[in-house]
Amino acid sequence: MQLAEWIILIYDFLLFMGMALIYIRLESTVQEIRRNGGKCWGYYCDITNKEEIYRMAKTVQIEVGSVTLLINNAGYVSGKIFWELSDIEIDRTYKVNILSHYWINKVFLKDMMKNNHGHIVTMASVAGLLGTYKCTDYSATKFAAIGYHESLFTELKTHGYDGIHATLICPYFINTGMFHGVEPRLMSMLEPEYVAQEVVSGILLNQVIVVLPGSVRFLLPLKCLLPAKLCWALMYNIIQGPQGMMMFKGREVQVLKNNNNITIKGTIH
Repeated sequence: MQLAEWIILIYDFLLFMGMALIYIRLESTVQEIRRNGGKCWGYYCDITNKEEIYRMAKTVQIEVGSVTLLINNAGYVSGKIFWELSDIEIDRTYKVNILSHYWINKVFLKDMMKNNHGHIVTMASVAGLLGTYKCTDYSATKFAAIGYHESLFTELKTHGYDGIHATLICPYFINTGMFHGVEPRLMSMLEPEYVAQEVVSGILLNQVIVVLPGSVRFLLPLKCLLPAKLCWALMYNIIQGPQGMMMFKGREVQVLKNNNNITIKGTIH
């Protein structure tokens, strides 16, 4: 995989507190990349709306060209136990974390298949490999993202698209504010710079899966090898996963619904 010739940033503006903030963040990022000699375009899109995704994709293809590296990174978490989740929160988590992958990949994969060239990156989570406390919505969508990615990878290879690569990223908690308040007991949160470097490395090496940190990969087989009761005892008493999530605070994000402002306690990638 070669370094990207240009970068296209697509922001889901409905996930942020107001259009002004997201406009500033997007424009400043675009300008920073351009100042450093890169080619960059920025677009806004509500990724929970498949029709808007299709319109945005058409605009990108007309104004920029074919997309050869696609990174599905958007994510949303409510951080609540199941019986406290609202229908709106559950619906939004699924639309952002997994359904958007279908609509986005569907429109950009066509050119990749036509040229048998491209790379799809799915940002999943360790929470998609192991059910996590206060994450019945988040973990479920990350499990789904992993299953979707692996199935798509299988279909591409089975039908001879060996020039299209797929990389699955499963990181531990990242210190971006998404899991603000969480106090991990197993290890410290990962720094964004470290994760970004590992993602780029995984793409350049065409790795099939990247679990961060790598040491977590050695713990995952225990889920299948040990009795369920022993796994729960290990999780609760030694790793103390539920205890770490009990202090989850997240941050307030503003979601537009039927032209009204609805404040939801949740957080994003």
